[in-house]
Amino acid sequence: MAIFTDKELKARQERLQKGLAKRKVDVAFIHSADNVYYTTGIPLLSEWGRPMWAVFDVPGKVRVIGAAIEKENMEENARADEVLPYADDTNVVQASLRLVGSVIARRKSKPKRIGIEREIMSLGLHDALQAQFPGAEFVEIGDIITDLRIIKSAEELGILQLGATIAKLGANAFLEALDDNATELTVAGHAVNEMNKALGALYPGGGTSTYAYAQFARHTLTPHLHPTGQRLRRGDLVALNVFPVIWGYCMELERTFVFGEPTRKQQKPLDAVNEAFDAAKAYVGPGVAMNDVDNLTRKMLKEAGFGRYIRHGTGHAHGIMIGSASREEPGELRYYNKNRLRAGMANSVEPGVYIPEIGGFRHSDVMFITDKGAVCVTDFPRDILY
Repeated sequence: MAIFTDKELKARQERLQKGLAKRKVDVAFIHSADNVYYTTGIPLLSEWGRPMWAVFDVPGKVRVIGAAIEKENMEENARADEVLPYADDTNVVQASLRLVGSVIARRKSKPKRIGIEREIMSLGLHDALQAQFPGAEFVEIGDIITDLRIIKSAEELGILQLGATIAKLGANAFLEALDDNATELTVAGHAVNEMNKALGALYPGGGTSTYAYAQFARHTLTPHLHPTGQRLRRGDLVALNVFPVIWGYCMELERTFVFGEPTRKQQKPLDAVNEAFDAAKAYVGPGVAMNDVDNLTRKMLKEAGFGRYIRHGTGHAHGIMIGSASREEPGELRYYNKNRLRAGMANSVEPGVYIPEIGGFRHSDVMFITDKGAVCVTDFPRDILY
């Protein structure tokens, strides 16, 4: 059974075709797993060295090129006029390029303008396309797809909402696994196991890439550090990070607390982050400039004396985050981004400070932006006491 309905994928493709026609593109070539997934419905959660591409005639047919071992995946999930598999009997990129050439050669006329995801395309692939179509002009289209992706459909929000429910179960499991001398690996592993069990019960057909980080003491300074065998001690700062990923759609829930009695040096930055976190969650809503959210938390953290310890923006968009095209840049809550929040967006709020001699302090919740405001879908206790 396909992940998305035909109606959903048809709407995405029609919007894409309108954007491509407006840019006067003859043929669009989409190479990133995230955007192939968004535009055709095929999840390639792990490439394993084999690309999957989509070719859109404007207007016209949609064709997907992918590895033979993904044949069933493509046929079951794609909204495409043709699926073209290639085998491993030659270099897979060259095989894919030959299929692209054969698809475009079927056109009545040679394309003058070919749309590509230029910003995230490797130089080698770009050069290969130019060599194959020497007379064509290559036009950036990645931003068109990003603008479509930033506003989530009801079907996308349904997956993210399920992820939020599972995130809360994962956070509970994380806390259950904490004990004196427990390792980061044990705690994170228990959280992931319980989240996957929940997915199996709530959405048996869902594919998971779910993960979790457990960081103790100094490890909290590196918020994306994978879990290790480090053991938990009383008085350690703990970073709880759970990330349910369902069919490539990522949700997150993060909390920071002390395993034991907080010291004054720990409590002061924690209080500052608590206040900035609550203020940002209350502030986000339709029409709010994203840089204003970041400026608000930065101002509060600076006034509390922690300005020099800020290392990242206040949040980011949520949706497809397989890795190749990553999250949508226009959804970053950063001081340079003057875009405004709109209904249908899903954004994290996660101000933080990282103090070398003490540790990293950050909470994160995901907010759904609505016509009237915003809803926190990862509602979970902020203050965790041991």
